[in-house]
Amino acid sequence: MTRSRIILGSLSVVVGLLTFNAHAIDTADGMRTLRSADVHPDDYPTVQAVQFMNQQIQKASGRKLGIRVFSSGLLGDEAPLLQLVQSGELDMNRISIQAMDSIAPLTRVFSLPYLFRDTEHLHKVLDGPIGQEILDSLSKQGLIGLAYYDAGMRNVYAVKKPIQKLEDMKDLNIRVQPSEMSLMVFDLLGAHPVRLPFSQTARALSNDLVEAAENNLPSYSSTEHYKYAPYFSLTRHTMSPEILVMSKITWAKLSAAEQTMIRKAARESVIMMRDMWQQREERVEATLKLAGVKFNELPKDQIARFTMAVQPVYAKYASDPQQQSLIKRIRAIK
Repeated sequence: MTRSRIILGSLSVVVGLLTFNAHAIDTADGMRTLRSADVHPDDYPTVQAVQFMNQQIQKASGRKLGIRVFSSGLLGDEAPLLQLVQSGELDMNRISIQAMDSIAPLTRVFSLPYLFRDTEHLHKVLDGPIGQEILDSLSKQGLIGLAYYDAGMRNVYAVKKPIQKLEDMKDLNIRVQPSEMSLMVFDLLGAHPVRLPFSQTARALSNDLVEAAENNLPSYSSTEHYKYAPYFSLTRHTMSPEILVMSKITWAKLSAAEQTMIRKAARESVIMMRDMWQQREERVEATLKLAGVKFNELPKDQIARFTMAVQPVYAKYASDPQQQSLIKRIRAIK
């Protein structure tokens, strides 16, 4: 039985402010504007990538089409925003792929713990037939998959002490992403996973509601979680990407030429985003070390123990023959 504590946060979407309606695409000053949401701040690489897309699309369309990005969680958390994209009330959303576990089974494969060997392996998978196959599968859920963005390696950071061995996870109250797979992963590691909206994590850490959280390095920095949890342990438990999706309803209202522009801009934004991500990770790590954050590398034997502990996740969340086939193909890529 999963030992989890679920905290229901009050998630609000500022629908009235933006006058969402069934027409989806706003028109102002002769330019039709797609609305995209992101929980990250303006300077975050995923937000910058979609801003880059906006510039490319405006240029290609002669300023007849563009994108407006609502960042910093202005419209709310990821899960309810995804529903708005599916219904056509919001045009685009950058979302963690783990948040799609419940609606798109094939995406679960990318969220499996300790699946990818390194970033190079991940990129080969995403940029090849497997990545495209999963993007195409989203059509059944009312979504157009446009691009994968890097989300780095997810690691555990704690308030009181570092994680140096598997036993350090025992009974640790840790904030996890709102997905059943995440709950199971940390339950298997011996922790008490707490399902909590991303926007409420800093407060939970500062109030001792949770003792730890897990995320990538840039998110850890941009949200200032390091001020409350200064022990950053390189567990490297997942390397799941983020994904940019568009409403299939909105997509159908675009011309073939506009669809081509958007796909081209999305592909180009991936290259730009990856470069920004690498630079940001290097810069953030140096800055955090100066700020007093304690980084610790887990020994290989402990990583092996973590890997073995979470193997039941594969049986529960990737037992479908199609998922099993994807796993084998991913592991076969050199």
